[in-house]
Amino acid sequence: MERSYLFRVLDQLIRCHRLSSTNIINNSLPRITLPQKMVQKVEKAKERKELLALQKKRRSTFKSPLVISCKREQFNHHKGQTYSGFDPKILASHGWKNKQSAGDHFTLVPYSQNPALEGRNHHPNFTDFELHAGLQEGLDQLGYTEPTHIQSQTIPAILEGDDVLCAAETGSGKTLAYLLPALEMIHHQKQRLSGDHPPNCPRAIILTPSRELTDQILDVCQRLCEYTDIQPYAICGGRGTKHRLAWGEKANMDILMATPGVLRKFLGAGLMKSGFLQHVILDEADSLLDDSFSSEVMSILQKLRVTASSGHAAAGHRDGTQFTLVGATIPRGLEEKIGDTIAVDSLHRVTSDHVHHLMPHVPQTFLRLKPSQKAETVVQLARTNQQKGLPTLVFSNRSETCFWLSELLRENAVSNVLMNAVIQEKRRSSLFSRFQSGETDVMVATDIASRGLDLLRVHHVINFDFPPFVSDYIHRAGRVGRVGSHTPGQVTTFITKKWEVDLLWQIETAARKHQALHNVNANIKRKISSVIARKFPHRDVY
Repeated sequence: MERSYLFRVLDQLIRCHRLSSTNIINNSLPRITLPQKMVQKVEKAKERKELLALQKKRRSTFKSPLVISCKREQFNHHKGQTYSGFDPKILASHGWKNKQSAGDHFTLVPYSQNPALEGRNHHPNFTDFELHAGLQEGLDQLGYTEPTHIQSQTIPAILEGDDVLCAAETGSGKTLAYLLPALEMIHHQKQRLSGDHPPNCPRAIILTPSRELTDQILDVCQRLCEYTDIQPYAICGGRGTKHRLAWGEKANMDILMATPGVLRKFLGAGLMKSGFLQHVILDEADSLLDDSFSSEVMSILQKLRVTASSGHAAAGHRDGTQFTLVGATIPRGLEEKIGDTIAVDSLHRVTSDHVHHLMPHVPQTFLRLKPSQKAETVVQLARTNQQKGLPTLVFSNRSETCFWLSELLRENAVSNVLMNAVIQEKRRSSLFSRFQSGETDVMVATDIASRGLDLLRVHHVINFDFPPFVSDYIHRAGRVGRVGSHTPGQVTTFITKKWEVDLLWQIETAARKHQALHNVNANIKRKISSVIARKFPHRDVY
């Protein structure tokens, strides 16, 4: 018996049941009763049929390009499409908590260019900032001629001496936005304060949450300073810190890049002085001011005895210490965390219109899989990319999963390298260099590789595990489609668990409404301890 015929028969029986209950029919006739579950099933089938008809009617009226392309075409979303009353049932992922939805998928289709490059023809050139000749030559050697949108706004604000909060989408050129004016101001200070400069007295300090990001900034800084007398220097934990502390290491430095833990130790040992300090920069400020790092960061600021300036002044002629906070998301609770050091209300806020938004220029695919399908799917994708020579970054939530994934790919003839916090720093640096140099095209990593790293090689990001927070998804996806990348790249995310679907609803809703994502800068450490750790006691972040 056909399914549709059965539903029609059941529908007739339900109608008879309703008539009998209202005593419209003769009481002498037998009363028909049906199981409640059967009644509910028929009602749901009718609702689905009406919804499909409504979606088909809506779809036929849109001729604009697709923004969301779904396996089930009735859930497609077109550019310019709006909803008078947003019903969650229009989400392609609405039913993905049901196991029977395995095999479904949808893709966020690119509909715009990289927002960091929008209106670039109206921006000034780097030469318009009247930078020191040596810095301009370094820029020329690096091949930079036109600033991105965020650079054109941030550089003048810092050069004027303002305390700046710079928040923009990943891959928009934030490093150069704060590094160039900081180096220019160091040049001015060196001219103004001529004479011997004592060792271990940086004029600017850049704090970062990871060694890899510190190394990356140092590399850019060294290349920019090649034609100047500015001396960059970096210290990171795990690189003979005990020996360096014991022997009282001394070095000439104008700009210091460091991770919080090791800098706090150097300050505690009296090996760093703040007599010449004029600029403190927090890169990835949302991470540094999270509970994971905030206590160390505040301890550093107290030991440096930095004081905020009462107002801005010309470059190199500022009283107090200038602060710059940089990130892909806007940190919350700034007044509570740094209000004693910085007048938060006086921060010059430079933000992009696309901050907290999904990237409009990168295709992002979501696959609803059974847990047993994840291994086979990631092997297929990684092997295909390897054969095509497309660099791939595979993310997992746990270091244990990271090791297992690496071995799984290797057993299936997919050469790869690892990157997680369990691996010793020296070994990790070597593996990362192998990927960056092109020796291997696949890297398996935890979220330690998702923040700040300028992985221009990466063509495909695969989220083997769905990230526990929306902010992690933004950072992971931001490893592709960056300024300077040769291709926009793509992102593929596996969905298998119910809690993952909850987060996916937020992403798909934001895409359909063309709105910013909510609760992006959640307090990771606190949430893990209260929610994720309760449900998944063995889950770690890095």
